[in-house]
Amino acid sequence: MKKSAYLTYKKIFKEKNLNELYEKTIHFNTASGIDGMVKKVFDKNPNLHFSIIDKKIYNGTYNFTPYKEKLFIKNRNSLPRMISIPTIRDKIVHKGLHIIMREAFLIKQPLVQSVISDMKKDLEKFDSYIKIDIEKFYDNIDHDVLLKKLSKKIRHAPLQDIILKAIKTPTTAYGYSSNGGIESNELGVPQGLSISNTLAEIFFIDVDRKFKKMKTISYFRYVDDILILCNRKKLESIKKKIVDELETDYLLKINEKKCSAGSINEEGFDFLGYRVQKIDNNENIGLTIKKNTKNKFEKSIVDMFTRYRDSEKVTIEEFVFHLNNKITGSISSKVNGDTEKEKKYGWVFFFSQVDDLNVFRHLDWFIKKMLVNFNLNNQISDKGLEVKSFLKTYYEIIYNRTKTKYIHRPDKLTIEEKKNLLIHTFNFRRSYLDTDEKIERNYYSRVYKPIKKLEKDVQNLS
Repeated sequence: MKKSAYLTYKKIFKEKNLNELYEKTIHFNTASGIDGMVKKVFDKNPNLHFSIIDKKIYNGTYNFTPYKEKLFIKNRNSLPRMISIPTIRDKIVHKGLHIIMREAFLIKQPLVQSVISDMKKDLEKFDSYIKIDIEKFYDNIDHDVLLKKLSKKIRHAPLQDIILKAIKTPTTAYGYSSNGGIESNELGVPQGLSISNTLAEIFFIDVDRKFKKMKTISYFRYVDDILILCNRKKLESIKKKIVDELETDYLLKINEKKCSAGSINEEGFDFLGYRVQKIDNNENIGLTIKKNTKNKFEKSIVDMFTRYRDSEKVTIEEFVFHLNNKITGSISSKVNGDTEKEKKYGWVFFFSQVDDLNVFRHLDWFIKKMLVNFNLNNQISDKGLEVKSFLKTYYEIIYNRTKTKYIHRPDKLTIEEKKNLLIHTFNFRRSYLDTDEKIERNYYSRVYKPIKKLEKDVQNLS
């Protein structure tokens, strides 16, 4: 149900409600911002921070601390991507803003699998496709255009102001002084904030509505990846229409070199890590995984085996645990702090829409080959361990997802079971795990954190 942004704003930032927001948002190993404050220190007096947020939000004096810069390099040929890391206090405020905007605009960001599923249903209706590539989308979001979109549902000036402050706050790799000296961010939305994708959805709302209403095309968007299915005679006019709108009305830059358009049947196309093409040399168009993505995933498997071979600390039990998690993925409601809904993580979940099951058979063969090459079969059998299967995981996802016990479910363990897992799989001393807090903290670090990394790896691969 749609809620008034103002009423949600008045409720969510009250001191008594901030603790619940904090518990859902901040984890044991949350990254510290530029102030260096970690959760352990924050927890010494959380109510002080909640009081400061409450007071400053409502008197209009809340300011965000500059975000800490973290660079991610996708590969040797790409420029690094900058992620902005807020302080713990600012993360709580961002999460509140995220909830307010999501409820005001009724935003529910679709899963990649949902977008692919909808696209797959419409493939037979059209003979051509258009892919639009937006150059550095987040970096080029115009604040005035964004504010115009926000104002349709968020009219309360102080709330508008705090959202704009959040995106104008600069990101820096250097120390921060309250005396200033760091220029405000006047273009773009910082990546890595809980509000970033929400703002992207709001920015595109009118574009989505307009092109989804067109009966002669099928329009799909995931963040800044735009795909249009159409018929050949309409291709050029539709492409010109959407490019003109994005450049003129939204002041975005279109990367023509990376845009593509053509015949679905003759050329096929890539979208969100999938490859649309003829399957098994027959006449049927279907979904497989693009070659570059498969190669990257195989390399990540080789890297995993190599790290284990070169490590003196990792046990065979721990290695097989993480290998199986890489194969099956995980079902959890606690990885990202949102305990209201289970989410699915992992490679097979991400690519569960494929028609070409040979990709999973090949990966099962590849794992068996690695086990032989690294002489691990005897170690695994001696310990009574099992290496799982990509193909079986796929069938469990398709036919037995809600009841499966084959796929990793880290939320289901009791505190005693978590303790035993840490002892027998990760080689912790029993005497060290003498409190529930230590068990939970180390379980999060060894089990949930790799799942979070797995999600990022899948996104990077796609």
